Amino acid sequence: MSKKYFVILGLVLAAGFLFLNVSVVSATSYTWTGGGDATTWTDPLNWSGQAATRFGGFYPYPGATSTADTVTIASKTNAGAFVVRATTTPAGTMNSLVIGGAPGSSNGAAQLIIGNGITLGASSTVSIVSTSTLTMGDATWGSGTLRLTNGANNSIPLTIGGNATFTADTTATGTVTYAGGWNDGKPGNTILIASTTFYTLNLTPTSTAADLTFKVATSTSVTVGAGGGTFNTAATFVVATGATFTNNGTITATNATAWTNNGAVSQGAGAKIVWASASRFDDGAGTAKTAFSGDSRDNVGVQVTDTSLNVTTSAETQTVTVTAVSLIRDTETVTLTETGNSTGIFRGHVTFGMSGTNVGGQLDYQGPGTLSFAYTDSQDSSDTGSGSGTFTGTAPGGGSGGGGGGGTVTVAATPATPATPAETPATPATPAVPATPASPTLDSVSVKIASVVAKVAVLTSLSPTADIAAVQAEIAAILVELQSLQAASPTPQGVALGFNFVRPLALGLKHDDVSKLQEALKTDSSVYPEGLVTGYFGPATLKAVKKFQEKYGIASSGIVGYGNVGPKTRTKLNELYGGK
Repeated sequence: MSKKYFVILGLVLAAGFLFLNVSVVSATSYTWTGGGDATTWTDPLNWSGQAATRFGGFYPYPGATSTADTVTIASKTNAGAFVVRATTTPAGTMNSLVIGGAPGSSNGAAQLIIGNGITLGASSTVSIVSTSTLTMGDATWGSGTLRLTNGANNSIPLTIGGNATFTADTTATGTVTYAGGWNDGKPGNTILIASTTFYTLNLTPTSTAADLTFKVATSTSVTVGAGGGTFNTAATFVVATGATFTNNGTITATNATAWTNNGAVSQGAGAKIVWASASRFDDGAGTAKTAFSGDSRDNVGVQVTDTSLNVTTSAETQTVTVTAVSLIRDTETVTLTETGNSTGIFRGHVTFGMSGTNVGGQLDYQGPGTLSFAYTDSQDSSDTGSGSGTFTGTAPGGGSGGGGGGGTVTVAATPATPATPAETPATPATPAVPATPASPTLDSVSVKIASVVAKVAVLTSLSPTADIAAVQAEIAAILVELQSLQAASPTPQGVALGFNFVRPLALGLKHDDVSKLQEALKTDSSVYPEGLVTGYFGPATLKAVKKFQEKYGIASSGIVGYGNVGPKTRTKLNELYGGK
């Protein structure tokens, strides 16, 4: 064979190779003809296209070996609707899929059923036109997946004509996946979700652009059925003003950053959106904080961020349980309120208070300790959060900041009693002195008050005027005696008891220093008329401490430390009842 022949043969083979290569990768358009079995998507004889007659009668079906620009399923005879079953996932890809012909054209209606385990979709749009139907599966062929992607701003990957039908919920269990993309290689995609009902709706974009948005647009109504779905996006899900979104299943939000609700969102019975929350301790105003001071009465704040809780356009509430553990343990339920109508950020706080008993609405403590909180999403019990922190604080009767040991009572020595003479000289008789009327006492006045109260109790509107006048006279006389008692009991200036108060004292404590406190306070009947010395800081002692603080201008209602024996109160006590 001549060298020239080999050269010509080589050129022919090279040209054939190039022709083959171009035909495989070139974009093509396919139209359903029903020339094969007129039913199955993968029967190549059912399709016509630019490459339909190439390569010795090989008829590739859409997506078998190439990227198709547009695939159209519509009867050219307009003989009525027919059914196409997708039973195999195409090996290639397609840009646009059109089901049915436009009204008035020669192409009639069609029904496409995506069968079991099959994924069918388009990288631009899927359009259902005329009176055609797209069905996610049926009892015979099972249910498949429709995968929708797009690369242009605000395009709608799924469009449904006014007379067309999309069946994805009540009669099938198929999955619709919206896969986002890029806008000519640039971020900024907004994907509008079709106004329809889905059984399972998955939002799984290929783009990780921060401003990628899935949006239920104005006047659009989207319902997710019992299949629920997944929001697997690093972007935002938006329900626009005038739009509605109804969830009847369980939607799991994975890596989702925000949920913005400006429309109407509703949840069916038992439905939920599982959106992992973030929670932390803060200062009550939004700044993260884990170390607190009990003595400074710090606000212990908790913040929870859970955007899926924004199911209405009004501010909502959640609750957390905060626990403080020191020498005592106290647990308080704190209400968290959303910071705005659609923020998904919930905040609340509780304030420290030193006490020996459980005082509602404050974190009771004795000395330093630890903090913790537990949170459970009110709509999703599987979504929980927790946090931990520490706090400093003074321990009543000792501990942090208490200083020194117990106060010591110094008792002055009692002088020796002089010896009694063996014989006592006779004392001259004292002349009789006229009896002096007894001065009123608290006891005598109390008896009179009890007597007059009893008399008042039996008086009626029909009682004689003289009886009423007599009772009024008795009341007037008692008031005079009370004024006399008040004048005879000037404000005490303290008693030299030798006490030295160095430790804080509060409600609920039982300690020797409490006994000394009661000994001191009972010397002033206007402060502590009960005068009981028990060693227990109970309600009566608390009331007495408050009166003592008010009397000497130390504290009053609403002031931090009111009712507790703090530094200022101890200073005054030591001034009045220490050594003189």
